[in-house]
Amino acid sequence: MTAPRVIMIGLDGATWRVLRPWALSGELPNLKRIIEGGATGPLRSTLPPLTPTGWTSAATGKAPGKHGVYSFFRPMRASYRRNVLNARDCRAAKIWQIVNVYGRKAGVVHLPLTYPVDRIDGFMVGGMMTPTTARDVTHPPELLDELETQIPGFTLNVDTTTIKTGRLDEFLADSIEHVRRHRHEMGYLMDTKAWDLFWIMFYNVDPIAHFFWKFMDPKHVGYPGQNPFSNAVLDIYREADLAIGEALERLGPDDHIVLLSDHGMESTHTNVHLTSWLIDEGYLVLRSERRQATSEAMYRAGFQRERLVYALKKAKLGWLPKLFPERMKDKVPRARKTFKEIENNVDWSQTRAYFPSAGGRAIWINLKGREPGGIVDPADFEALRSEIIEKLKALRDDAGQPVARMALTREEAYSGEFIADAPDIALLAEDGFYFAEGIERPVLRPNGTKNTEKSGNHHVDGIVAVFGPGVRRDFGLEGSRIVDVAPTVLHLMGLPTQKDMDGRVLEEALTAEYRETHPVAYDQARIEIEGSDFDYTDDDRGQIEARLKEMGYM
Repeated sequence: MTAPRVIMIGLDGATWRVLRPWALSGELPNLKRIIEGGATGPLRSTLPPLTPTGWTSAATGKAPGKHGVYSFFRPMRASYRRNVLNARDCRAAKIWQIVNVYGRKAGVVHLPLTYPVDRIDGFMVGGMMTPTTARDVTHPPELLDELETQIPGFTLNVDTTTIKTGRLDEFLADSIEHVRRHRHEMGYLMDTKAWDLFWIMFYNVDPIAHFFWKFMDPKHVGYPGQNPFSNAVLDIYREADLAIGEALERLGPDDHIVLLSDHGMESTHTNVHLTSWLIDEGYLVLRSERRQATSEAMYRAGFQRERLVYALKKAKLGWLPKLFPERMKDKVPRARKTFKEIENNVDWSQTRAYFPSAGGRAIWINLKGREPGGIVDPADFEALRSEIIEKLKALRDDAGQPVARMALTREEAYSGEFIADAPDIALLAEDGFYFAEGIERPVLRPNGTKNTEKSGNHHVDGIVAVFGPGVRRDFGLEGSRIVDVAPTVLHLMGLPTQKDMDGRVLEEALTAEYRETHPVAYDQARIEIEGSDFDYTDDDRGQIEARLKEMGYM
């Protein structure tokens, strides 16, 4: 008898809002087979519902307080500069390390925050937040050459520069082709490598939903009417559905598929520019209002750095910007005005609170003794934090709708040994609102009206599906959390769940007969967590930051 295997398929940002109707209508036939033959339901994400935080919790079975990943960035401790995370910043054991302890092989393909790659018993291919030009992106190292030979045009990431210049047709075509290549990669690795756990992630369904949602949603403020992109989101899911079908074909009699997303997706109608709000409320102070006003005037007049660079490249003058120093180029505003554009203009000696990242969805207090130039006395910390939370709860749009569903203190939102790295105020927007990066006026502004803006954004409810022997058919799961994924997968592999995990086995997805013959077991594997002394080179960090900016996270 062979040991049971599990195929995990990650669909970044997937939501049942659109997937279930599409599947049941026959547009996504392989997903329909999963729904009708398995257990499916919403999967509650982390706070914030964000790519690195959510996938890390899925991989560890632990909430952020126990693995230390709260956003794309480390807390600002040494300087007021955002520093992107890497795989070593996760301080909890991951499921592929756990299955290795029990003598089983793992293959992990394109999961975010897996660079530098782990030296596991099996194979690994880096994913989002892997430097674009790096070559040490696979384990074993020679696997990269093999994939480039077997998969024509193989790349880890799509070209996101097309987003910032509004070339959506190019971005869509590139993204669909990228999913197609990774589908071929999946089949090749499944067929030629040994594995017991195979986890592949399809990331590009997420940005397509971000930037193309308005084209399929007549209720969205940015809906342009009949348009060539009305099926963009469906088209990329059609390609992902083919991958689900190929995974189904490779299932053995004792194997399972677990389908999941790190968070959901929804239509958003209003950007909430919290940095602008903090300025208006006197919590954040800029050194030069004139400098910022000049930048805003240039932006509104159409002088945007990305557009100028693209125009110069088309005119075969792409070399021209290299002649100018970065400080001069920074005077030309970017297509997306981000926190990075103003961070050198913040007067930290007068700033009490800041919102450093749309991705993190959190507010930090400029605390004395913690931040590099903190000014808020620890004795005043609680009162200031409570004041900001109450004002945020009172913030409403013109229709009287509150914009914040949750504004929680660090202690209310998290627990665990790494809570000190958590943000001071954790935020979750009401449906339809998005806490946006950078400065914009007014504070509340309709979003998705430009092609460079997101019209779809993260929702706390993602998706989960379990399919295979002993799984209840056409069963609706309720109350599943993203931390439940790892213990459930371990159980399906015939391995014990780990005692220190926050999640539980989703036993309700399984038949009574299966539960009787497969009782949940518990253990605690001893796994040494590698330290976080690794850091990106300046060039690698620059590449990752550029991609995050283009995606609206920095």
